[in-house]
Amino acid sequence: MTKNSALWRIAIADDSPAFLAAAANYVADLPGYLLAGTAASTVDALLLVETVAPDVLLLDLGQSPARGLDMVRRVKASRLAPLVIALALFRTDEAAIQAKIAGAEALIGKEAFVSGLAEVLPRLFPAAFAAAPQAA
Repeated sequence: MTKNSALWRIAIADDSPAFLAAAANYVADLPGYLLAGTAASTVDALLLVETVAPDVLLLDLGQSPARGLDMVRRVKASRLAPLVIALALFRTDEAAIQAKIAGAEALIGKEAFVSGLAEVLPRLFPAAFAAAPQAA
């Protein structure tokens, strides 16, 4: 994936208003990233992908893993498919494997959202992090 601008666009789809607001606030403050939009339903998430064309979609797998995995497949089949980071209440190895099979680049547990993003984003965008100064 090649990007001309300095900002990578991240959208978030989650049916929990509290988590959606907290995640949106966090992403909006991430250096090098722009909050591209939020969606509280599957219909809105698909519309967001098609109209805003984010580089990354943080996608809640929801209460039913099968429904959430189907949503990953639908997003990845879209004309403007973004990278997908699946979100689950808790990260398990089995859930991570199923998310990858469905097409997600990674799975992050909501219980470790901040540290999960800190681990996954540099893997997805290594050039963005290679230019950053290293802490001593």
